[in-house]
Amino acid sequence: MPLEILRPWVLLTLAGLLWIWYLNRDAVALFTVSRRRMALWIRGFLLVLVALSLSDPRWRMEMSREHVVWLVDASRSMDEEAVKRYQQLVEDEDWQRAAIDQSVILFGGKAQVVPHSGEIDQFVRAELEDTRTSLSGALDFANANFPAGYNRTVVMLTDGLETEGDVTAKITALRQRDDLKVHVVPVEPPDRPEVLVRQIKAPRMVAQREPVGIIAEVFSNRKGQGTLKFFRNGIRIAFEQVELQSGLNRFSINHASGDDKLSEFTASIEADFDTIMDNNQASAVVQTAGQSRVLLLSDKPERSRYLGQALKQEGIRLEIRPPAGAPADLADLQNYDLLILDNVAATDMDPLQLNMIASFTRDMGGGFMMLGGDQSFGLGGYYRTPIEDILPVRCDFEKEKEAPSLGLALVIDRSGSMSGMKMEMAKDAAKAAVELLGPRDFTGVVAFDHEGFWVADFQSASDTAGIQQRIASLDAGGGTNIAAGMELAYAKLGQSPAKIKHMIVLTDGVSTPGPFQQLTVQMASESITVSTVALGSGADQELLKRISEWGNGRYYFTDTPNNIPQIFAKETMTASKSALQETPFVAMPVKSADFLEGVDFASSPFLLGYVITRLKPTAEHWLATERGDPLLVSWRYGLGQSAAFTSDARNRWGVEWLKWEAFSRFWAQTVRRMARPDSLKSYPVQVIPVTGGFEVVVDVPDLEGGFLAGLSGEMILADAEGGGARTRLENRKTGQLVGYIPAQVSGHYHAQLMLQQNGKALDHTYVVATLPYPAEFLMQQPDPDALRGMASVAGGFYDPTISELLRKDERKSVMMLELWPWLTGLALIVFIADVAFRRWPEKTAAA
Repeated sequence: MPLEILRPWVLLTLAGLLWIWYLNRDAVALFTVSRRRMALWIRGFLLVLVALSLSDPRWRMEMSREHVVWLVDASRSMDEEAVKRYQQLVEDEDWQRAAIDQSVILFGGKAQVVPHSGEIDQFVRAELEDTRTSLSGALDFANANFPAGYNRTVVMLTDGLETEGDVTAKITALRQRDDLKVHVVPVEPPDRPEVLVRQIKAPRMVAQREPVGIIAEVFSNRKGQGTLKFFRNGIRIAFEQVELQSGLNRFSINHASGDDKLSEFTASIEADFDTIMDNNQASAVVQTAGQSRVLLLSDKPERSRYLGQALKQEGIRLEIRPPAGAPADLADLQNYDLLILDNVAATDMDPLQLNMIASFTRDMGGGFMMLGGDQSFGLGGYYRTPIEDILPVRCDFEKEKEAPSLGLALVIDRSGSMSGMKMEMAKDAAKAAVELLGPRDFTGVVAFDHEGFWVADFQSASDTAGIQQRIASLDAGGGTNIAAGMELAYAKLGQSPAKIKHMIVLTDGVSTPGPFQQLTVQMASESITVSTVALGSGADQELLKRISEWGNGRYYFTDTPNNIPQIFAKETMTASKSALQETPFVAMPVKSADFLEGVDFASSPFLLGYVITRLKPTAEHWLATERGDPLLVSWRYGLGQSAAFTSDARNRWGVEWLKWEAFSRFWAQTVRRMARPDSLKSYPVQVIPVTGGFEVVVDVPDLEGGFLAGLSGEMILADAEGGGARTRLENRKTGQLVGYIPAQVSGHYHAQLMLQQNGKALDHTYVVATLPYPAEFLMQQPDPDALRGMASVAGGFYDPTISELLRKDERKSVMMLELWPWLTGLALIVFIADVAFRRWPEKTAAA
C-alpha cells in the first residue's frame, strides 16, 4: 500500500462522530433542513480531517533519483593526492554534463562535509584528526548525510589503509540496511623519500640484569645513510651510522635489563632525506622480575634521610625524590611496589599524577602510604582528590568545640577572562572550602570585576548548603579590580567575631591600580592574613606575591584551573590551625597485627604531633593516639593496599622515635606489609598489534605441561588520566584467554589481567603495550585486492571510469511524503467555512 499511517489508533476517535452529531443538533435546530444537513456534513468532514492529520499519514513514492557522495581521504598518508584525484574526476566534461546531485566529505579520523567547489583545498585538515583513517566512521557519516528520497552512492577515494574498525563489515551492514553502493577509487600515496622505525622487537619478560636482545626494524624507501640511536629509559645506550637499503632494515643490540621492573627501550633514526619526523622512533617495554623497590617523595629529601637509612639497613631498596621528580607516567611508577608521600602537598603535583597514583593502587595492585606533616592529608590539599579516595582516612575532620573559630573571606575574580572552566573550578574550590569549615566558623564570598559585590554575605558557616547554592550562581564578565573586592571583604572580615581571620584572593589578570600595600598592611595589623592565587601567566604575579608577603600569607601560582580546588582546600585547612595536634603522645596499639610482631610499643618514646583525620568505616585501625585519633591505618583498595601514618618519620614530631631501637624494624615491617607482592608475575602472554589497538593472548599452563580448563577472567585497563576500565577476557580455547586493548593515541597502555578457574581467583599478571605513533605514519602500501573486495561487497566498481560512475542501475529510492501539513491546511479552510456557514444570516442563505 502506498499509504502508511504511523499512528492508526488515532482513527478510533472517528467513532465519536455520532456523539458529535447528537451534540450539534440543537446548535443547528433553527436552520432549514438542507442547511442543517450541510452544517453537520461540514463539521463531520472537519473532524475527519483533524483525525487523519493527527494519525500522521504518509504517501510512499518510489523514485529513481541518485545522490553521489564523494568520500575523499584527507589523512596524512594521502596528503593532497586523493583531493587531486577527486578534482580530476569532477572536472571531466562528461561528469559535468550529467549534472549529478552530489556532495563532498573529507575524512581522516573524523569526517566533515565541505563545499563542493575549488575551496576544498583551503579546508582546515586539523579538524579531521588527519593522523588517523577511519573508513568505517566516514561511511557512517556519509550515509547519515544523504538527502531523503535518493539512491545512495558513495565514491571513496583512498589508499584503503584503515587504522580502526572493519570497513568490509561496515559496508555489508550499510548495503543490507540502506542499499548503499560504494565505488572505490584507489589512490597511491605520494612518492616522497621517507625513513621510519616500524617497530622494536624485545622479550616481554626477562630475569634481573639478564642481557636483552633488542631488534629495531627500520623501513626506508630510498638507499642512503642514517644515524641510529638506542635509548633505555631515556638514556642513550648505543649510537651508530648505518647504511639503509630500500625496504626493511634490521639492526640489533644486546643490553643488560638492569634493576628496573620496567625498562623502556627506544630506537630513533635520523636521515637527511627524511620528510616526516613523527615516525622516527618506536619503543618497547621489557618487564624484569627484579627486587621489590620503594619510592619516597619528600618535600625536603634531606629530612627523609632518617627513614631512608632505617629501611636500607633492613634490606629494602628505597629511592628518595623531591615532588618535581614524581613519576610522570604509569610505566615509571610501575617500577616500584610502594609509593610513600612524605609531607608532599597535592599542589606540588599535577592532577593527572594524582589520578595516576590512584590507578596504580586501585588497578595495578601497587601499595601507597602517606606520612603526616604540615603538607599532608587535609593540610596538603588532598580533600576531595583521588588520593583521598584511596586513603583509609578522610582528609577533613570535625573541629573541636575549643578550637579557635575561623573567619574566611574568598575574593574571586569574575572578569570575562575567567569564563568557562576557570570559573567552574573556582566555584568548585569555594564550595569545597566551605565544606571544610565548622559551625563556629564564618565565611563569605566576594566577586569582583570593575567593582566588588557579595556573592554570599559574610555569615556563619553552618548554612553550608545555602552558601554553596549562592556560589553556584556566580558567572563571569567585566574587568579586573582586585582592590575593590579586597576592600569589600575586609569591611566585614574585620568586624567578624572569629579568632582567626584569613582572606584568599584568586585572579587570572592584571588589576586596575589600587591601594594594595596600604590595604594589606592595615589588614595584617589587625591579624588578618592574606594569601593569593595567580591563575595562568596572564596574572600580575609580582603584585600577588607582594600582597601575600604584606599579608603574612602564602602565594600560589598555577597554570591549570584543575589545581584551584586543592589550593583552596589547603589554604582553608592551614588557616584554621586546628588540623595539627602538636602535643606529646604515646602510640597505642588498637589490635594485634602480624606485621607489627616484635615491636614493643610499651617502650616507645613520645611522638610530638600528628595531623587530625577521620577513620573510614572499613579501614583497619592498627595504632591510635592517646585521644583515640588514627595514627596508623590501612585498608585494601581495589587490587592494592593503602596506609596512613598521621605523625612523621623525621626530626620534627618523630625526633624521639629516631633514637628508638625498634624504629627500623617498625618501618621495615610496615613497608613490607604495604608493598605489592609478586607485582609482575608472568604467564605466557602475547601482545599482538591489530587494527585500532592490541590483542592480548594469555596461555595458562598446568603443572603437567597441559593447559588449565574452566578459565575466566577480566582485564583492567589503566588510562593516562587514571581511569580503570574493566573488560571480560574471552575463552578462545582450553587454557587460553583473549582480551583487547583499544589504542589510538601514542603511549603506553597498562593492563592487569585477573585470572580465575571455575569461579575462584587464580592469579594475576601485568602487561604493557606501546603504541609509538599512529598507524597512519607506517607508510604501508595500498592493498589492491582488499580495495577490489570492498568494491565487490558494495556492488560498485573498482577504479571506475566516468561512464561507469554514470551508469544507471535498477535501484529505486523511496520518498515518504508527509500528508499531515496538507490535511491540517485543508482542515483550517474547512473550519473557517464552518464558522462562516453557521453565522451567515438564514434569509441570505435562503435567498
